[in-house]
Amino acid sequence: MLNSEDILQGLLTWVGIDTPTGSVENIARLIDLIAADLSPLGAALERVPGRDGMGDHLIARFSGGPGPGVLISSHIDTVCAPGSVALRREGDRQYGPGIADMKGGGYLAFCAMRAIRAAGVELPGPVTLLYNSDEEIGSPTSHELIQTEARKHGAALIPEPARGDEVITFRKGRAKYTLDFLGREAHAGSAFADGRSAILQMARTIRALEALTDLETETTVNVGRVRGGTEPNVVAGHAACDIDVRFADDALGTAVEEKLRGLVSEDPDVRIVLSGEIEKPCLARTPATRGMLETAQAINRTLGVSLTETRSGGGSDGNFTCAAGVPTLDGLGAIGNNWHSPDEHILISPLARREKLLRELILTFAGTRPAET
Repeated sequence: MLNSEDILQGLLTWVGIDTPTGSVENIARLIDLIAADLSPLGAALERVPGRDGMGDHLIARFSGGPGPGVLISSHIDTVCAPGSVALRREGDRQYGPGIADMKGGGYLAFCAMRAIRAAGVELPGPVTLLYNSDEEIGSPTSHELIQTEARKHGAALIPEPARGDEVITFRKGRAKYTLDFLGREAHAGSAFADGRSAILQMARTIRALEALTDLETETTVNVGRVRGGTEPNVVAGHAACDIDVRFADDALGTAVEEKLRGLVSEDPDVRIVLSGEIEKPCLARTPATRGMLETAQAINRTLGVSLTETRSGGGSDGNFTCAAGVPTLDGLGAIGNNWHSPDEHILISPLARREKLLRELILTFAGTRPAET
């Protein structure tokens, strides 16, 4: 088994390049580094140029035997502003920007393939590593690429971070919308009655949106940002709110969208315009996913530690691979906590164990389709 300290030193070279989403130049630098690390392993590398203000994506393909193959999808973009997460070590904790979410997991995937190559093990099927640069904003330029690559394989492994020796078998779906309210401006003193307040209608609509939340079905509708108006002495002609929707069943997400599209303004002189869409369908806990879980638990027992099944309200690129019909096991990355914050960190000592788990899963599912237990 690899040494955790050695894994950490290599990981820090990736973490040392700060790559918030849309930082095209820094993302290009990190892609260069990842490609240089992968090249000696004999991977066929494909660099997909970025677009729409996003960075490049990198695909590394390893040929193998006749097995169905496995995709390992990681993202290299991060959330916090550059310089806001200091590189520091405190005992078994290593802090750094994106070190848990999810450069740690992406680096473990590289380490797993490096270890397989070093051992001279023949891959029983093709293995593809994909590194995308825009997951943190919903993968707008990479989700089609992820699904296309996923469909070429029999299974997908997602090394997103974990909070312990665990894997994720279910993630909620997510949708994002904007509601624009178009009223009519007027002077608030001399012509108030001529105006039609977009802000007033937005406030009324937000009350209706609140009623769409149903905690029993795990459906949440959150108005997270509002804006509107120009000056206090002007009746607001425009207002808008941004909405985050989470759902535990794709049909529930579709139902919420239909209700949003059916919103009617109480003021006939104020129009409501909806934009947005379901961004990520659910990562479903399918029979094949449960089969992958059982395989992972058996592997982890050989490493002396039990493996827990868990679920998440947040999304990942595993939502897309699952929606493509490919059995997916998520949360296979570094163990840590506090991602998306100045205290984001990983635990160092489990790194070797997590790499070994990922390596054995790659070798298993490159050659065998997940059993539907």
